[in-house]
Amino acid sequence: MQLNTFKSPSPQTPFAPSWHYVMGSDFIKKVNFKKVAQIILKKEKNLIKTLPLSYSKENPSADGYTDLGPNSLTSRYKAYNIFEWKEKEIQNIKKAIFAFHEIFLKHIKVTFDKFLYLKGWANVMRKGQRIKPHLHAVHPQTYLSGHLVVQCSNTSTFYINPVNQLNDPATHEIKNQVGMITLFPSCIPHYTSLHQGPDERITVAFDLSLTPDGWEGE
Repeated sequence: MQLNTFKSPSPQTPFAPSWHYVMGSDFIKKVNFKKVAQIILKKEKNLIKTLPLSYSKENPSADGYTDLGPNSLTSRYKAYNIFEWKEKEIQNIKKAIFAFHEIFLKHIKVTFDKFLYLKGWANVMRKGQRIKPHLHAVHPQTYLSGHLVVQCSNTSTFYINPVNQLNDPATHEIKNQVGMITLFPSCIPHYTSLHQGPDERITVAFDLSLTPDGWEGE
């Protein structure tokens, strides 16, 4: 497992900021990601056509502030849960996420035994697209979010220190590789590099949360 941290020096005054955010990355094995890509691409057009869309210029949050727009699968992320799909490879991913979550907590010596919901969606990007900086949650029940690479070509995901975002922001770059999973606190902003490959860049994003719609804080 690879760990990346945003950790502040010890504060020297009562008003100095202090932070310690930990992210963990590893590879999911025993999943046929080519099949996963085929499953997502096969469903994409119909999901975009049939699922409800609240996107408008007045409501950019419908695509999660990613700027992928109303014609993206991402802009339907509230309307379905990819982990409710019955295909074997999708269910294998679901099991692998919970397994990695347990390993991650043990690795960083954190105990958390509350029941967790898993809500996920697919992101399909084509040449010339990128995901702009956004975050998943900042409410009192904020927990962990994740990113799983299904298909990619020379792209990276960048994670931004939530405290140091403006002047010379501190970031961690994680190069995308098929099968790589990253868990990170849901309050960490993140974005991608420009996708320039000929094939679709496909990822699965997800939230582990205390409520079925964890990003709403309800």
